[in-house]
Amino acid sequence: MSAVIYARVPDSLKQALHARAAERGLTLTTAVVELVERGLEAIADEQSVTELEAKLAAASSELEQTRGRLREAELGLQAAREREQLTARTYSALAERARQTLGACPQCREPVRGRELLVAGRCPNCGKALTSLLLPAPRANFARDEYLALMGALGVLVGLALASTGENAG
Repeated sequence: MSAVIYARVPDSLKQALHARAAERGLTLTTAVVELVERGLEAIADEQSVTELEAKLAAASSELEQTRGRLREAELGLQAAREREQLTARTYSALAERARQTLGACPQCREPVRGRELLVAGRCPNCGKALTSLLLPAPRANFARDEYLALMGALGVLVGLALASTGENAG
């Protein structure tokens, strides 16, 4: 079914419509219908384009936020790797020091390494407690308990260093 529409148009537009219809081998009515349909499609597409542009802007914003979070995560990862490397070097240095000979057992006079002194606390040969090697000569105002707590904490740290390096051979 079709309907009739009457519209006043400028002469120049009517001449352009006739020329287009002639170029395409169409009637004036078919050319006008075709052009009106294309115009309506363009208007509908324009709304779709506007919607798509809005979606693109939102996606671009989200992408920038994600890139920012990625940069932050990469920096955090780099900092964590640097901390891990520093910790590994520290543990390795402590483990190496713990393997060094520090003195002799007060009872059997066999060499005592840092590991025996700070971690095991006993001579590996005779089993004598090595705490006397840890205590400095008595002095006035010496806080013996605080010193022993500090040495205990150092022993734990050396034990962790040895365990983490996997070189706990005795």
